[in-house]
Amino acid sequence: MKEAYQMTERLIAEFTANYMEKLFYFCLKRTGSSDEAQDLSSDIALNILSALDKGLVPQHFSAWVWQIARNRYSVWADRKHRQQKSATGADISDYDIVCDIPSAEETLIHREELALLRRELAFISSDYRDIVVAYYIEDRKIQDIAASRNLSQGTVKSKLFRARKKLKEGMDMAREFGARSFKPEEVTFVTSGPLQRGLPWNVLDRKLPKNILLEASNNPSTIEELAIELGSAIPYMEEEVALLADATLLKKTGDKYITNFYIMDKDTQMAVYKSQRRRSRERSEMLDAIVSDSLTQLRSLGIVRNDMCDNDLKWWAVIHLADDCIRQSGLYDDTWPVKRANGDVWGIMGYEENEIPETYRMIHGGNGNGADMLWRYLPGDYDYELRQRGEGKIVISTLFLADILRNNRKLSSFNSMEQREWKNMENRIAHAAEDGSIIPHFLVIYSDDMEKILETWRSHPLYAKVRENVDAAFAETIEILRKNANPLLHDLLPYCASMEMLGCRMMTFHDEINSGKLAYPESPRHYTIGMWLQLARD
Repeated sequence: MKEAYQMTERLIAEFTANYMEKLFYFCLKRTGSSDEAQDLSSDIALNILSALDKGLVPQHFSAWVWQIARNRYSVWADRKHRQQKSATGADISDYDIVCDIPSAEETLIHREELALLRRELAFISSDYRDIVVAYYIEDRKIQDIAASRNLSQGTVKSKLFRARKKLKEGMDMAREFGARSFKPEEVTFVTSGPLQRGLPWNVLDRKLPKNILLEASNNPSTIEELAIELGSAIPYMEEEVALLADATLLKKTGDKYITNFYIMDKDTQMAVYKSQRRRSRERSEMLDAIVSDSLTQLRSLGIVRNDMCDNDLKWWAVIHLADDCIRQSGLYDDTWPVKRANGDVWGIMGYEENEIPETYRMIHGGNGNGADMLWRYLPGDYDYELRQRGEGKIVISTLFLADILRNNRKLSSFNSMEQREWKNMENRIAHAAEDGSIIPHFLVIYSDDMEKILETWRSHPLYAKVRENVDAAFAETIEILRKNANPLLHDLLPYCASMEMLGCRMMTFHDEINSGKLAYPESPRHYTIGMWLQLARD
């Protein structure tokens, strides 16, 4: 109430300070009489002050003032005409004293109305807008417009009528643009699967596409609704929406668009995080116990070919065991990502900026030919230098490395091309011993040995209890997502929940670090912990 009163007082003060004198000269030009100009300007001022006193807050104050001035002058001129006509038979034009050169006030009114018109042209669809521009701005005839667009003249007239109606309605209203029109939100995306054509990242490198997706997430929207919410003209919005639809990031339902994937808002992320965190410490303690009991068995398989200590071995094992428990859950969806409409096979999730107290995303990926693969786990809050491995800073030929280790090749056996490749690896992911044998800085695990490792873990008495813990967290995650997701996205929830559950790996990593059961590496040479080369037997 206080704010409304202050606004009214401010507008009244602005009117009396900046418009009273201008209104008098506006009226003097039209009446030709100082006395009548005084009466008319007083009438105009009374109407304006009465409206403001009732709490009216015009969106465009100046245009509103001059519109009332013109309206009251029309009333005065009409009354004057009727009075004079009854006495002399004169016409109203005798009293409509208009200067050939528009006044500053009239110019201002015209500019503001043009600005409103331009604004509204930006918020009608292109098939209406193009016809309006052609008819009113380019001065083209109805029959020419119809012929150029392969439409009937009746259709063009109908579209013109509807466009004029839309424009008038828009110009008379106060547009309320959404928050993202002046405060772009940030959204983070996470993908899975092969990204062979640069999608989806090559369409997500600007704020507008991100905000379109954020607005259309869980919220089917027309192009006009997106344009108004984001404060962007429809021609730009049409182009951006088409790109996002072609990239399969948006899908059309009726005349509306919704994201073709799930973007988790802040509240949903926090709810999932708290649910998973409630069970995390108990889960982490059991995982650590299983791994600690298996260290001797792991070493006996010959997977450690260097001076890796138990800490470095556990760094990989604890994360891999957590990963296995999640993927073994009956709720884990291993059918995603499916083939997309454009032929690609990748999945994506989005995350609105949040205030979650810890990073719980972990990068997991690999390269190779399917049989021989170099894999890596990369904690999301790990040291920058360590994060660069495998990200283009180090060129790795997995197949060359696999051939070296499988066949126990020595440095002297490398040909000239292999020597050059070796230079990219030396002292980064492997080094040569005095006898020329190659010593990797990570685990080397044959596929059948990996099965033995998993069987050792799965036969441990605590493994079933970890699975129960994971299944409970999984079920609650699915329920939280279902509660907050638009029904049009429910078929994506098994994939979304599976991706969210993989965040438990990072929680386990943090629990291990915070409890002192794991330690960060003391030397950059250990950036390869969390990596392993998995080989197929000959």
